[in-house]
Amino acid sequence: MREFHPISDRKVKFALTGCGRIAANHFAALDKHADRAELVAVCDTDPAALEKALALTGSQGFRSHNEMVKAVEADVVVIATPSGVHSAQAIAAANAGLHVMTEKPM
Repeated sequence: MREFHPISDRKVKFALTGCGRIAANHFAALDKHADRAELVAVCDTDPAALEKALALTGSQGFRSHNEMVKAVEADVVVIATPSGVHSAQAIAAANAGLHVMTEKPM
């Protein structure tokens, strides 16, 4: 099992999957706390939503959640997709060694 230590010497790196309506709230929160948080990647299967998120955030983009969690150097993944896929995406992220934050329900 991977051992986690508090991050105190750099920004906490976030990735977000699901660039729909609720994602804007997460983008705003990360921007508000840009002194200690950084959005490094976004993911969406909808090309238009992904392009909009990339233009807004300037982060790295992915079309596949599983590819993103395997490739990205992040500490936390925010899951803001439709609730029916939350559990599978949370498990994939946890298996990749990432902390997981989901919109409700889990």
